[in-house]
Amino acid sequence: MRLINFLLLTLIPSILFAATQGNPIAEVVKIRGEATQLSPGAHLARAVALGDKFIEDTSIVTGPKSFLKIKFIDNSELNVGPESKIVISEMKKDSVGIISLLKGRIRTEVEKDANPHGNKFFIKTRTAALGVRGTDFQTIYNPENKMTSLLTYKGEVAMAKVDEKTYQRLEDAPSKVVVRDEVTKTPEIKEVPAKKLDEVSELNKILNSKSTVLVPPGQNSFSSDSLKKASLPVKISPVQLEALYRNQDFKEKSAENLNLKSAEETAGLKPTLKVAEQKAPAEGLYNAKTGDFAPKSGGFIDLATGLYVAPDKDAKLDEKSGVYVAKKTGEIDADTGQYVAPKGLILDAKKGFVLEGDAEKKPELLALKEDLNKDIAKDIVVGGEALFQEPPFNINEKFIRDRIVLSVWGLHQSINSNGNSNGMNHMGIDSKSSVRFGLDWQMSTNNRFSPTVGVDYSILDFGGKMGINQTSKKLFSLRFGTLYALSKNVNLYANIGLHQDHYLDQVINTGGFFSSFELKKIVTTRISAGANAEFWRSRKWSLDASLGGVFIFRKRINNFVTEPGGGIAFEVLPKYNIADNKWIGLGLSVENLHQNVSGNGGRSSMDRKSDGLELKYISDF
Repeated sequence: MRLINFLLLTLIPSILFAATQGNPIAEVVKIRGEATQLSPGAHLARAVALGDKFIEDTSIVTGPKSFLKIKFIDNSELNVGPESKIVISEMKKDSVGIISLLKGRIRTEVEKDANPHGNKFFIKTRTAALGVRGTDFQTIYNPENKMTSLLTYKGEVAMAKVDEKTYQRLEDAPSKVVVRDEVTKTPEIKEVPAKKLDEVSELNKILNSKSTVLVPPGQNSFSSDSLKKASLPVKISPVQLEALYRNQDFKEKSAENLNLKSAEETAGLKPTLKVAEQKAPAEGLYNAKTGDFAPKSGGFIDLATGLYVAPDKDAKLDEKSGVYVAKKTGEIDADTGQYVAPKGLILDAKKGFVLEGDAEKKPELLALKEDLNKDIAKDIVVGGEALFQEPPFNINEKFIRDRIVLSVWGLHQSINSNGNSNGMNHMGIDSKSSVRFGLDWQMSTNNRFSPTVGVDYSILDFGGKMGINQTSKKLFSLRFGTLYALSKNVNLYANIGLHQDHYLDQVINTGGFFSSFELKKIVTTRISAGANAEFWRSRKWSLDASLGGVFIFRKRINNFVTEPGGGIAFEVLPKYNIADNKWIGLGLSVENLHQNVSGNGGRSSMDRKSDGLELKYISDF
């Protein structure tokens, strides 16, 4: 009995109070799942039922996989998606209505002739204000990243960014000021009540500013704390646009019954909706000074986070639709419009793409994660100050990409042989118009070690010197090795390989005298080890250098012997970032080697010096 009395005393006053606080402005015409409402002045929320009527300032919350369709007194309709929260701030038949979207998704259809002379409907979130006349559109707001995403189906919607100070003023939130006691001068923080604003007038001012964008049919715009203003409207993927337009009831699917379609599979799809021409460049733009930002067209909207997933860098432009066709950015459920991230990745509201657990931490997944976070412009859109900060460094992710290095070395090589034990004269020769081509492949891993393989092809011409016989100008070398990530900027390397080089050997004529020198082409085994480092980096430029030692093994060819030897190799390379994960560099490369050799002329020492400018093209993929 006491429980019944308590419920009566608690619920009846709230219900009676809610029922008598103004005229109904909206009615529930369709419901799926669970939803609750909290009327102004009530202390407890109650379940929403079909036919319920709402008054101004009513809060509505929907549960998972739930849906609510509300019809207002001016015949406008509002569909509320799952796990959403809204407040019907203001709504009258002959004036402007205001809906506050605090979380989730809504879809709005406003009668075109309701108010032809101005905005009939306002939607506000913590980061955006939307002004509507007659149109069909969808809005997402995620409080985690404060992302507001707008997609227009029909008509046109005005959208402008709202900063935190403006939002607090619209909410009539009290401000805090510091005051000091007149006697003790002790500071004290006090709240000052906000002045009551004409919210409609304030929203009109915001939407009449120069930074407001008009979002036409088939295009998306978004706003967040990190953006200076709302993004410029761009076309989204046609397959997602069609699926979202048809899914008016916000139906969702489980992972088991998704009807996944990639952008490539649906390229050339003829849209049902009329899509407006895009004014922003299809490839996107970003102007840090003005704040103008437009992602690459043809991307997907993630319904949970509100993030726009732009097509990858390898996407091709479809001239017919004017959008890029994504290849690696994920898929869409063709029935509901839900976005599904690539297998092994999850899209987080604040972190962007992250790995799904540690079980499949593969280099290709780590590289894809990095690429996709660049595609969604995470640092610009939701990163805030992170745009100017170094991203967290994980040394085990240093070699997550394969790297190909193409090099052309315009080198000069000199070989000097001293006199032999019989006092023969010194012999020195220099190459002319010599060049070396190189190809190196550094393989991707998810640890500190990265296998490497490389091949060189050289053309060395020592012609023109009397008494020198050069039988071949072409040289090859092949090497295998590994890199070890010592730190973020420093690597250690070790290689073993087979190298062809020229060696001087004296030739005996028929009379038993040394008449000339022969340049023998001999294959030797080399080991090289050292370190390479990036010493300096700016936004586009960087400076690399490497220093290492070389050891050459003994080799015998008939009566000619190359004894163990070695030397040093040094390179300094300024390089320029020409595109994502691509660089071009021009630097100085030097190699000094010393060996003793024994041949027809006896034992002698030999010094080989190679130096010159080296052009490199570096690409990570």
